[in-house]
Amino acid sequence: MRLDSAFNDFFAAIALGTLPEGRIKSAYDRLSGYLTSNLPTGSRVFAQGSIPNRTAVKPPDRFGEYDLDVVAVYVAAGVTPEYALDGLERLLAQDTDYARRIEHKAPCVRLRYADDDEGKFRIDITPARQVRTGVLEVPRRGEGWHESNPEGYTKWCLSQGEQFSRTIRYLKRWRDVSQGQRRGIKSIVLQVLTAQYYLANGDAESVVRAFQGIDQYLSASPNGAPEVCNPVLANENLTARWSNDQYREFLRHLGTARRLAETALNERDETKSYSLWQQLFGKDFPSGPRRSTPSLPAVPPVPLPPDFGSHPQRAPRRERYG
Repeated sequence: MRLDSAFNDFFAAIALGTLPEGRIKSAYDRLSGYLTSNLPTGSRVFAQGSIPNRTAVKPPDRFGEYDLDVVAVYVAAGVTPEYALDGLERLLAQDTDYARRIEHKAPCVRLRYADDDEGKFRIDITPARQVRTGVLEVPRRGEGWHESNPEGYTKWCLSQGEQFSRTIRYLKRWRDVSQGQRRGIKSIVLQVLTAQYYLANGDAESVVRAFQGIDQYLSASPNGAPEVCNPVLANENLTARWSNDQYREFLRHLGTARRLAETALNERDETKSYSLWQQLFGKDFPSGPRRSTPSLPAVPPVPLPPDFGSHPQRAPRRERYG
């Protein structure tokens, strides 16, 4: 069954709440202001990733993570990746608050914030340099500079429409509960593949169609991931760093998810359909339809005498008791 209202409730349940959204905005405003004030004139600072792309989901439990990715475009030609990363870290360490938040040995410059009820929160900041219109180079320690187009990718995600955004969030939650954020498919790979198969209308149908299309495409390469090109940077293969072991593990989870989603959609018994969708997506998917709170029966009014209120009330007489 489609269970449209249940999917609406599920969508609301996995969205970031007002507390983390406010926390993210506050942290970003302060960070962007600090960087803009201390980096060379003409530098640019912007957010990238799931928050601006409208594909963010809250962690499946309080032990998970949610994050904000920030890019600072200011690095001059000839600078090594290590020098760029270390220099940005030194700049942030000049601020007392940022100095205590820096998490060393991260692949970028990472600021770690206190945990909250939604999970663990961090900001990853990447130094970058402009190489041509719309294209940046970002550093990887020990691997040199690599081309990237984060602003173009954000525009691409937003251009896919609301149903794409919803479907991605459902599939990301499935990934997080079935494989975990670290071992599961990268979000950008999942998004690019989903864009080819999702349906423009209907949550349940879109999820099933995405699973079917991705499974059919990837199953043709059972031993290693096929090439998946970045839609805004054609020379970047998004699956190049996907290990064969993790890829094959993902294929197993994907096949199970496809069969479960198909069965849930085709199931005519509402109770069984709810159970199957929840088995696919985890505890945040409703276990059954919302039940309205029963109203208490109306209490009949107490009959009053016909002349009630027609006589003024008198003060009681004073009585003496001996």
